[in-house]
Amino acid sequence: MVDLVTGGSGFIGSHVVDRLVLAGRDVRVFDKVRPIRQDVEWQKGELTSYEDLLQACTDVETVYHLGAIADVNVALTDPELCVSVNEVGTVKVMQAAASKEVGRVVLASSTWVYGKLKVPVDEDMLLPPPDSVYTKTKIGQEHLVMTLGKQLNVPYTILRFDIPYGPRMRSNMAIAIFVKRAQDHQPISIFGDGEQGRCWIYVEDLARGNVVAGMSSKTEQQVINLAGREFVSLNAIVYLLKKRFGEVTVERKDERAGDFRGVVTKIEKAKSLTGWEPEIPFQEGFNKYVDWLAEQRQKRP
Repeated sequence: MVDLVTGGSGFIGSHVVDRLVLAGRDVRVFDKVRPIRQDVEWQKGELTSYEDLLQACTDVETVYHLGAIADVNVALTDPELCVSVNEVGTVKVMQAAASKEVGRVVLASSTWVYGKLKVPVDEDMLLPPPDSVYTKTKIGQEHLVMTLGKQLNVPYTILRFDIPYGPRMRSNMAIAIFVKRAQDHQPISIFGDGEQGRCWIYVEDLARGNVVAGMSSKTEQQVINLAGREFVSLNAIVYLLKKRFGEVTVERKDERAGDFRGVVTKIEKAKSLTGWEPEIPFQEGFNKYVDWLAEQRQKRP
């Protein structure tokens, strides 16, 4: 039996693959792009193809379903693609898992489903109506996994990720943009007072949380937050940039209407069910990412 990681060549998925291999698991990656590791099986395929997924789910114990349109900008410019990949793809994942009698589907969801609530958020809260196509599809994925899990008798776990950061992150993600601009001695724009932020989670902690949840019987039919242990503001990130790179120019601009100031994401449920909690404080993870980025630059011809 193997573990299947959809989207296993992507930012978070590749780290989940690393963690599964470290745990001694046989891993199959389902992705359009060849995985980073050479010691795992790769099946090239489309999330919208039931035939591809049926083949991928053969002899699989657990599906870690991370394959999705994760870039909010893509969701804005091509909402039909986002709905097709995220929601229709999830339907097909669940159907294929049921057909092949997979033991569990672990869905990668997002704390964006909480919208712009201003109080600390936990898994028992009633979700507000979505304010973007991307958020709508994440809520839709959750509902589809719950509904089809019951209908098709497929055990599931839903994990809501706060904002991840770390090696291999997309260059258009907030922390990656800030670091690159500081490296290149370009100004950083901050709207409002800079006290907005998130409970950013280092990607290796997030990957470990996925694997721990996927291997625990206590997490079946559960919705669980995975987030960093501390709320970190943009001002705090600028402070770390200055410590690392020296003077950093910050352009302060008026707060934009509708901007989200962020919220504390509660992670007590994950700890109580599995013992998981983040191990890497934000400053340490930030420095690890900057070191990794410097290594990547040195490797370039």
